[in-house]
Amino acid sequence: MEAAISPDEAVFRSHLAGGRFRSGAAAGRWRAVSVAWPHAVFGVRALDGVEYGLRFECGDYPRTPPTARPWDLEKDSPLSHDRWPTGRERVPLAFNPNWKNGACLYLPCDRQSIEGHANWFQKHPSLIWDPTIGVVHYLRVVHDLLNSGDYGGRRAA
Repeated sequence: MEAAISPDEAVFRSHLAGGRFRSGAAAGRWRAVSVAWPHAVFGVRALDGVEYGLRFECGDYPRTPPTARPWDLEKDSPLSHDRWPTGRERVPLAFNPNWKNGACLYLPCDRQSIEGHANWFQKHPSLIWDPTIGVVHYLRVVHDLLNSGDYGGRRAA
């Protein structure tokens, strides 16, 4: 007998089955690595072909934004700070290992980062969590950063 899944997991899985996620995956922008609810791991492809892992905590999805941290896909553990992406301005702000000790990305679509940043709703409206788009919105924000002219590769490279 198959265990029933929670309503938040059902919505999450419907977003993964939807055209937005599948289109990005088919284009090689991202891929789902694993889902062990309420966690999900994704790989996001950068401009130089490096795949960065992100581990999301998705409790109360999609009403509450998820939070994600850089993840080592090979070791299935937090990514060491020297392997995080870097760049000139925006990338090192978003991928800042000193922000909450690397527990999340510093992005307006992240559950932990949006706290205390009410000004982001006016300053960065396109980056605010959109529950109708769901995790694809977060993946797009990260993919756009990692494929921008600001991206400078891995920190240790």
